[in-house]
Amino acid sequence: MSEKKLQVIGHRGLPSQYPENTIPSFVAAAELGVDAIEFDVHPTRDGRLVLTHDATLERCSNGHGRVRDLSLAELRELDFGGWKSSSFAGTRIPTLEEAVEAILAVRPDMFLLVELKDANEDFALQVLDYLRRRELLSQALALSFHTRLMKLYREQEPTLPLQGFPDRYVKEPLPDAYDIINKTCIWTREITAEEVAFFHARGIAVDVCPVDNAEALDKVLPCGVDSITTNAANVMLPILRERGLR
Repeated sequence: MSEKKLQVIGHRGLPSQYPENTIPSFVAAAELGVDAIEFDVHPTRDGRLVLTHDATLERCSNGHGRVRDLSLAELRELDFGGWKSSSFAGTRIPTLEEAVEAILAVRPDMFLLVELKDANEDFALQVLDYLRRRELLSQALALSFHTRLMKLYREQEPTLPLQGFPDRYVKEPLPDAYDIINKTCIWTREITAEEVAFFHARGIAVDVCPVDNAEALDKVLPCGVDSITTNAANVMLPILRERGLR
């Protein structure tokens, strides 16, 4: 087996143990020693940037409707932790700025994977402006299923690493999509060595998601992936250390 050191990405922090995309989840992942943390950004009605995965509120809060239809103040009134466990009741939705500061307070060098969930270009440029102002361009990667936003980012900030997805995962693939991105992500259930080789031949690194146990790791390692994205860094980091992959 290869002795290649795998990069480990905390998917929405440490959601196996904490409410996803919340500050407790991010801090826990950082303290465990992941190499990078991935999170999802949405706009609010009043132009703020908040972190949650879904476009709607029902799954991860006690709210209803679309994230973008509420103001930050209205979103702050909702509980984003009680759905996970009563011990997390009262957890609030973080802004992008709050989450980044909490992560960097634990690990100043933490690499950040910033997923753009909304398709709006003004929103995307607002996120990019924040990364510039916070001087994070050298320790962040932007990703989105909205391929045209990745093209916009490549035009606006040529040095910022970008992650796209295989064409079959996106609604509006672009003919030159694979010329734009630096990295892609393939689902664990679908990954093959042949597809990894296809992307590597184009100079594109390959991540795989999710990898939450030894069985999944055994499936993806022979494919030659460059990183794994996990919901359970508390499980995967010890396994990787035991195998000499950390």
